[in-house]
Amino acid sequence: MVSKRCYLSCGALGLLLTALVEVGHCAELAFAVEPSDIIAVQEQPLMLHCQVDGIQPITTSWRRNGVLLLDGENNAMFVNGSLVITRFQKTKADGSSDEGDYDCVAQNHFGLVVSRKAKVQAAK
Repeated sequence: MVSKRCYLSCGALGLLLTALVEVGHCAELAFAVEPSDIIAVQEQPLMLHCQVDGIQPITTSWRRNGVLLLDGENNAMFVNGSLVITRFQKTKADGSSDEGDYDCVAQNHFGLVVSRKAKVQAAK
């Protein structure tokens, strides 16, 4: 790989190449914060954190057990990427549950990254 010093000595073309190299490094998405396993308390709020570095715009979404979550009555996604479940329920009226494996999906024009899975379990 050619050093930046060589690029800078090549005039305007060197500056353009340097800018392209810098964009290449920043275009990659990387997690600054990934979600962690959590023990949740029935009927209490919980938050899963996710923060991604990269070139904007970056969109963030969440999945539970591989299924995309939408903003709804029981959960909301913050601009910083975090997810809040406003009232954790081990068993809902429809038989579903807030327990499960959650992951954060981030995407920009250059690609997509998926976080580690965070296990959310009800306290006993």
